[in-house]
This record gives sequence, C-alpha cells and structure tokens, in this order.
Amino acid sequence: MLKQTALIAGLTLAAGVSAQTTHTFGAPTFDRWNHPFNTTPGSHTAASTFGSGFVPGMFDDRDAQFLNSFITAGDIAPALGAANYIITSATATATLIGGEFTYDNMYNEGSSIDLFGTGFRNGLNAFAYGDDFMFGFGDPTSEDLRNAYATDFASGLFRDVSNNIRDGFTPTPFAIGNIIGLAPGTSVIGSGQIIEFTLDLNNPDVLSYLQESLNDGIVSLSVTSLHAASQGGDLTFPIFGTNEGGAPMTLDLEVKVIPAPASALLLGLGGLAGMRRRR
Repeated sequence: MLKQTALIAGLTLAAGVSAQTTHTFGAPTFDRWNHPFNTTPGSHTAASTFGSGFVPGMFDDRDAQFLNSFITAGDIAPALGAANYIITSATATATLIGGEFTYDNMYNEGSSIDLFGTGFRNGLNAFAYGDDFMFGFGDPTSEDLRNAYATDFASGLFRDVSNNIRDGFTPTPFAIGNIIGLAPGTSVIGSGQIIEFTLDLNNPDVLSYLQESLNDGIVSLSVTSLHAASQGGDLTFPIFGTNEGGAPMTLDLEVKVIPAPASALLLGLGGLAGMRRRR
C-alpha cells in the first residue's frame, strides 16, 4: 500500500502544474522596422508606425509596422503541447524616441497604437524570417506583399490585418498601447515615454496565439498604427527605439507549465490498477 501511495504521488507530480514563474525578456532576439523601404533591415536604430493614406492598390493600410520576436525556448521549455502553457499575464513595453502625434489608449483608427501577433508568408516562420529577411517578393509598393504581417489570429487563423480598411473589417488587437503617465487624447512628442501593452488574455485568440508561440519557442509581436504620414512631411507618427538603438521592446510573461500531458497520469493510474488486479 505504501508503494502504491508513493507511485500515485510521483505520477501526480510528473503531470502536475509547475509553479507560476515570471519570465522577463529585456530585449527581442530579432526586431525590425517592417517597412518596404527599410534599406537596413535588422539594424535600424528606430522603427516607426503609420498608415499609407489608403491609396487604392498601393501599399498596405498599416504601411509601417514594428516587428519584435522573442525566442523563449531557453527560458520556457518548448514542444510540450500548446494547452500545457497556462499564461496568467503578458505585458510588453516599448520606448518612444520621436514623432509628434495624437494618442488614444482605446482602439481608434488614426490615434491608437495597436499590438498584434505576427503571421508569415511563403513558407516562412519567425525563426526563418529573423529580422533581415527580404520584406517581400515583388513590387514593394504592392499590397499584401510583406512576408511578415500583423495578425489578430481571429478564430485561430493568421488573418492579415494590414489592409483592414480596404477589406472593411475591424481587427481585434492583442493590446492597445497605454503611455504611462499621459492622458489619452493629448498630443505626444516622443522623447523617452514608455508605452505599455497589456495583452488581453480574456480573448481566446490572444491566449491561443501565445500558447502556440511558447510551444514553438518564439513569440513574435507586431506594433502598428494608422497615424498619417506624408513623403518628406512632418513626423506625425510614433517612432520607437529598437535593439540596435539601445531602447528595445521588453516582454514579461507569467506562465505555469504542465511538464507532461495529462494522459501520462491516466496511463500511470491504469498501470497501477493492473498491479492491484494482479495482487
């Protein structure tokens, strides 16, 4: 009986939930100003986000995006099955280093700063794309070309939200940026303010995306906005610091990990029942 009790305890521990742990990633492994005319991909010291002005057939609506990919595999064991990652908190921060623009911390197509997941085209993934792969194959002024794009992962699908205005739908960001200490509706001059993104884990699409990302070993996030921009005009849009510029995005995750599938416990208990029968 003592041996049976010890075996049950061991199986329960093996299939149980680990303690909640906070993992802080002080900088992305890869970051990139994801814009068709970035001539220094992977090494740009700043990244801006803005809209294209909605010219039919030219450029994505969310023209300039800011891509950040965090390899998590060294801190959070990958390949355990997406459902085995119990995420209780997810927060990213970015640093504004330039731009003068109107700010809103509620979704607003023109003044909010929106955080999404990232999807990839042409057989690429976050590892393969890195931060210096080709923006896209073809005419850089084209729509729907970029190899890495912002996605809201609607219903578990990598829906590209880069042209939501053209396509007539409202995406659901993973988070809306909140500038710490600054009231929404005000004009912002980017000069070191911290913008915080608290990911909405009540949204099953956000939670599923993060769980699948941890299972893959890399979390890839894209910042976008639809602030107006004009060729050679004023910088009326957010400009963020990057890894290379010394002001990278950060990511904090609170995660409980189930180290073994629950089926392992069931199999173990089934074997225990067999032992009892043999006695």
